[in-house]
Amino acid sequence: MKNNANFAIIFVGSVFIFLGSFLAVMGFNLIKTNARFNAEAVSVEGVIVDIGVERYRSGNETRTRRILSVDYVVNGVKYENTVSFQSGVSIGDEITLYYIPGEHWNVKTGSKGDTAVGPFFIGVGGFFFIMGLFFLNNVRRKGALKKYLKQHGKTVYAQVIAAEKDYSVSVSYGGASTHPYYYIKCAVMEPVTGEIKGTYKSWSIKNDNLEIYIGKQVKVYLHPQDDRKYYVDLEGLTGN
Repeated sequence: MKNNANFAIIFVGSVFIFLGSFLAVMGFNLIKTNARFNAEAVSVEGVIVDIGVERYRSGNETRTRRILSVDYVVNGVKYENTVSFQSGVSIGDEITLYYIPGEHWNVKTGSKGDTAVGPFFIGVGGFFFIMGLFFLNNVRRKGALKKYLKQHGKTVYAQVIAAEKDYSVSVSYGGASTHPYYYIKCAVMEPVTGEIKGTYKSWSIKNDNLEIYIGKQVKVYLHPQDDRKYYVDLEGLTGN
């Protein structure tokens, strides 16, 4: 019986690391681009010829924002472009624009690039990257513990007494959260009196048919020095 929860955690962790790396690279590129703009940009006077509305997509929504259409002259050639809206301006007003020589199409209304966006992307990317490492390290640690316990742990036999849904693990499908993972509870009992000497819980797996194993025996590997660390051998329970 394979631990499907581990596969899901590895997948999510890998996606987080990829997304975090991508966002961080974007952030560093934005910082580099803004640094170049701040160092090389020159100014030119323009005129506001129109104040309009631009539609853009944000997720599944269509939103609008106000923009300025401006005319400006570079090396005797007249150009028209759009820049972000500024309050308190009207059609016909003069406005100072900035551009990098040779890139007259890339005009901005400020001499400084947006210095906040790059660090923001790096911060968000770093968060996703660290979370991805945390997920993958958790799987690695569990795998190492399982290997150690099966090699060096104390083996006891427990009886499966329950199969329950793991509500600590949720998966979203179409905006709705479900809980497709389950675990078994087992107990080590005194052979004569039936007294429960200890109860244990398996790792979660994506299997909603664990009730068929209630009453069967399962191996539990206990840590030699710490009984709080253990592994319930579901692979042995199913013969896989």
